[in-house]
Amino acid sequence: MKLCKDLFRRLRLSWGWVLAQFIGTLLLVLIGIAWTRLPEKHLWQVALSLFVPLLLLAAWLALQTGTMRRLSDDDGKRVKTVWGALTLLLWIFIAWITWVVLDWCDDRIPQWAGYLNSQSPAHWRATLLTYQHITRWMIILEWVIRWIAMPAKVIPCAVATSQCGLRISWRRVIHLLWNWRWWPVAVIAALASVWLPGHFFAITPAGTVSAQIWHVSLKLAAAFLLAMCSWVLLLGWAAVLFGCQKPLPKNELAEELFRRIRKSYFWIWAQFCWMFLFFLVDRVETSQPGDHGSHSLLSIMISGLIILLLVAGYVLQAGMLRSLLNDGGKQVRMIWGTLAMLIWVVLAVAALLLQYLLHSQFLQWIISSVLLLAVFIPFAAASAVWGLRRLLWQKVLRVLCNWRWWVAVLLAALAWKIIYFLQDVVPNGTAFSHGWSAGLLIGSTNLLEMAIWILLLGWVTVLFGCQKPSEDKAE
Repeated sequence: MKLCKDLFRRLRLSWGWVLAQFIGTLLLVLIGIAWTRLPEKHLWQVALSLFVPLLLLAAWLALQTGTMRRLSDDDGKRVKTVWGALTLLLWIFIAWITWVVLDWCDDRIPQWAGYLNSQSPAHWRATLLTYQHITRWMIILEWVIRWIAMPAKVIPCAVATSQCGLRISWRRVIHLLWNWRWWPVAVIAALASVWLPGHFFAITPAGTVSAQIWHVSLKLAAAFLLAMCSWVLLLGWAAVLFGCQKPLPKNELAEELFRRIRKSYFWIWAQFCWMFLFFLVDRVETSQPGDHGSHSLLSIMISGLIILLLVAGYVLQAGMLRSLLNDGGKQVRMIWGTLAMLIWVVLAVAALLLQYLLHSQFLQWIISSVLLLAVFIPFAAASAVWGLRRLLWQKVLRVLCNWRWWVAVLLAALAWKIIYFLQDVVPNGTAFSHGWSAGLLIGSTNLLEMAIWILLLGWVTVLFGCQKPSEDKAE
């Protein structure tokens, strides 16, 4: 009861933003409908048709960010509103990727249901595991993931990042996701905003044309009000559950990780810029029709540019490791650290080639994505900073014996595997299966891969730095 009073108190104090949710969203929908009717005869009309979607997205982000920040408590650590709005783009992208995957699964439900039915025992195939039953269960499962599981996980993250930006406290988000009070509200909101309005339009229309127009208008208004009320209540309920959490104990390792990342912001930005350049060069190369005539010189230039980018990427890795692991100790020069790291890179490539002798794809994935990374990254990081002559073998071995390092590598490998699956999940013939649209999807997933890589390198430097001073002496 106390939590419900807190919810209505927050809604009452945020009445302006709550009202803006209803009116502003309705205006954005109407403008979006009008945008689809814009002609494209003149240049200014084409420019307007390109500008309106960006304006609608910016207005929607500002509306959602303002509502989330107003409903939530201000702990004095808020980022600026513009940064909170930009971080919402990350969750929009994750929701869009999830939607694409679910659409892909939805198209294959009949095929999967038929296969499972054919593999079932004869008695079950005729009674329990019939084609109709399996299809209905898969449709229900897909609906639950699309309208309950995915929004219930994305909304708390969006509410948290609207306050803290990328400094989000993941422990608070995880505590909320484990709170049993959150999930019943998410289920009720999904039923009220999606399932119930779906029954409004399932009835066969009857009566005069005027009566049918009134019925459809009232149903649309009721569906809009139910959806907006559910959305606002979910945002308010997430703010309430965040506000009632007790102060969590500090996680020194996580704070140290983000401190090192903030300190090495120059190298991290250079990494993303390098990846963007590599992406552009790769798209230009794949868009070439052939290597004959005038295209041969361009192909040679692109190949040379790719080699230069690979060398620059290797140097960037060494520089970032040196910046992340710089604790004020004595380091070798950049050139010697870079050359020392090359030895471990060559050994890793040789081991990567040898693992293809195995016939099991699972063992190949374990060796290439887990074992090689877990073993060679600590040695490469230490060599980039201290070289080979001053290599602190004891510190490297202690990192290799630390269970936190192996868990981080395994999670990173699983995340990369999921991202690789997402790159191939878009079916052929869709708008995102060819050309620059496919390149946009690949570039977005590459951003996630690079972010995971940076976090993994930052984590290994944290484990190096958290060792006791008595453990820092070399053998």
